[in-house]
Amino acid sequence: MKTLVGSMDGMGPAEALHAVAELQKEVSRTESALVRGARQAGLSWEAIALCLGVSRQAVHRKYGKQ
Repeated sequence: MKTLVGSMDGMGPAEALHAVAELQKEVSRTESALVRGARQAGLSWEAIALCLGVSRQAVHRKYGKQ
């Protein structure tokens, strides 16, 4: 992450914000895939929530329909 943020030093503010938005999308896609894999591996919503640092209800509300 530090390397990625460091590579933004030469960017203007708009370019850097665009890069951050793209990173957020990628992190979201990755998290979704990992949650799906965790559920398929038998992890409970509570265990996944603990890993993500959120409540069981929050993770189930976000990913429960996958």
